[in-house]
Amino acid sequence: MDLHVPEGPIRSLKDFLLHIVIVTIGILIALGLEQAVEAHHRAKLARDAIEGFRRELTSDMSDMDAVLEENPRVQSEIADWIANLSSANPHPMEKYPGVHFNILPTASWDTAMATQALSELSYEQAHLYATAYELLRVFIAAERDGLANWQNLRSFGLDPAAMTPDQRRQLIERLRRYQADLVVLESAGKNTKEACRAAVEDQSHA
Repeated sequence: MDLHVPEGPIRSLKDFLLHIVIVTIGILIALGLEQAVEAHHRAKLARDAIEGFRRELTSDMSDMDAVLEENPRVQSEIADWIANLSSANPHPMEKYPGVHFNILPTASWDTAMATQALSELSYEQAHLYATAYELLRVFIAAERDGLANWQNLRSFGLDPAAMTPDQRRQLIERLRRYQADLVVLESAGKNTKEACRAAVEDQSHA
């Protein structure tokens, strides 16, 4: 914002006061315009953030559905492995229990935090989206734990008959850990989907 000295001589107190009024009005107008531009910018950030949240959460819910739909099949495969390892004469298995994870993105939330767009949302709106993304992170953490445990299984090989009794016990323990990860994933998925759906269907921003 630039201020300019009034042109022409100031001959009286009246001229001086007139110049002061003119300058003051100019400053107020300039400040008002700056605030209006800034308010418009912040409002746009908020609108963009909400649009990004809704698009990302909708996609994440679809990916969660795909993961959860495969969960019973993987649980069944784990049960088959444990039963085989626990039998007196275990037979070779064709493959380890499957893995079906989609590590879900949270880029829209991270961007909104970086740009402080959340400050332009109402408390209710911010709470809805914060809850959805917090539960989403729980779901993602469960996926990562499951993936790590699944990778550890493969070092034992596919033929239980070739394993020592201690190796079988270790493998059963790791299979149960993987099974527990999927139980957590199932529970977290239900809660996460409910929170995501509530946020996506919120109409208070409309």
